[in-house]
Amino acid sequence: MIEQNSSLNIEKKQLLMVRLSEHIDELYRKPRLRNLFWEATVQCNLSCLHCGSNCNNIKHNDSLTGKEMRTFLYHFANEFSAQEVMLHITGGEPLLRNDLFDVMRFAADLGFIWGITTNGILLTENVIQEMIRTNCRTISVSLDGLKDTHNMLRGCNCFNIVLNNIRNLVDSKGFSNIQVTTVVHKENIHELNNLLSLIEELNVDSWRLTSIEPIGRAKKMEQLFLSTDDYHKLLSFIKDCRQNRIKIPVSFGCSHYTTPEYERDIRDHYFFCGTGIITASILHNGDIYVCPDVERKKSLLQGNIKIDNFSEVWFTGYKQFRKRRDLLSQTCIDCSDSFFCRGDSAHSWDFEMNIPKCCLKKLFTSTKYIEKRVDTE
Repeated sequence: MIEQNSSLNIEKKQLLMVRLSEHIDELYRKPRLRNLFWEATVQCNLSCLHCGSNCNNIKHNDSLTGKEMRTFLYHFANEFSAQEVMLHITGGEPLLRNDLFDVMRFAADLGFIWGITTNGILLTENVIQEMIRTNCRTISVSLDGLKDTHNMLRGCNCFNIVLNNIRNLVDSKGFSNIQVTTVVHKENIHELNNLLSLIEELNVDSWRLTSIEPIGRAKKMEQLFLSTDDYHKLLSFIKDCRQNRIKIPVSFGCSHYTTPEYERDIRDHYFFCGTGIITASILHNGDIYVCPDVERKKSLLQGNIKIDNFSEVWFTGYKQFRKRRDLLSQTCIDCSDSFFCRGDSAHSWDFEMNIPKCCLKKLFTSTKYIEKRVDTE
């Protein structure tokens, strides 16, 4: 009976994923911008081992001025609905930008709400109040393990500072969603249960878990990459948390398509990569880009807001992101899940070799691994 119910659930999932894939095909034809990321600065006060952008190695003397960004936002608000597009502020460490709140106050006056991703070190009480006053509603703070593992990944003795600042965020009661984000790697995956207890005690609104990725600075940190067993442990942990309805919602990030075994059971939606169809970004120097998590490549640039009209770029550019990447790869073409996965996320796609850098379906269905699981069970 268990196997029959499991099979039925997977069939239902596959049906829903077919409908989602049909919707994505429609978005290829008629993209709908819903998320605009602004890389406010590439300066950072840390040098994290897993930094996808390797931001400390990027020159920042050509960054947009506050006036340039305000001008862009003014024109953007006239061409897109402030109620339909969420502004996401990233970095580097965005709170290092001196005029950040001047720009975001201007954005708030235009009707935008915004969210921010931060390492949490600079979240003083004054900063928290400025964020609330300028219409910041969501915030994601990085907490990458217990004290030693967090400090190791971040290269800084900052764990207690971040913990205290998260508590101050919660006490402020000024945000609609305070999220803790954890990058799971080889050195902290054994801490998941203890981390859950800590995060429940913090009383934040959600906990987002994602895996360390072979991009940016992390490409040199292979000893931290997760094994197939580790991925199963991570996804099973998330699935168990969600099924047991713990008080803090737990989810897997948007990093990867998994398999029907896990899809929808590990996050509130089925996997799809929205870059170029619902998501775009403005890099620190004004470059119009895809998802900011995608490794920086000149071939992927769509223009620059200093010389190009963003609206025209959005509706006429992003051509390679409005068709199926999986059809470029023989590995993906031969996969039974390619219609759902479509080559996985753009940030884990090798644009030179046209292959996914990390395929969880391939890991989970390898003969060697299946035989190992059978022996273990």
